[in-house]
Amino acid sequence: MPQPPFSAWPSNPFTGATLQTGATNGSRAQCAALLVRTHDWLERAIGEAPEVNGLTPLVTQAVDLYRRGDYAQCLRLAGGVQQAIELARATLPSLPAW
Repeated sequence: MPQPPFSAWPSNPFTGATLQTGATNGSRAQCAALLVRTHDWLERAIGEAPEVNGLTPLVTQAVDLYRRGDYAQCLRLAGGVQQAIELARATLPSLPAW
């Protein structure tokens, strides 16, 4: 049986991220929350609809951006993944709630 795509991720994919203060801290927190929510959703959804597997590389890229401290790009990419999830849910009602 193939291993779920996130099983190779550390329990906290945000380990080693650069911490900053001020306005960037808000972006960092937003990005982290969106990535955690997206990761959790994908873990539940992949078993129900393997089609969403295609989002995994995008989430991985977003995590890499987060780790490098590029929170603006991370938010853009993770936001695009969120939109794709919403479209997938509209098409496949059996997918878990966002």
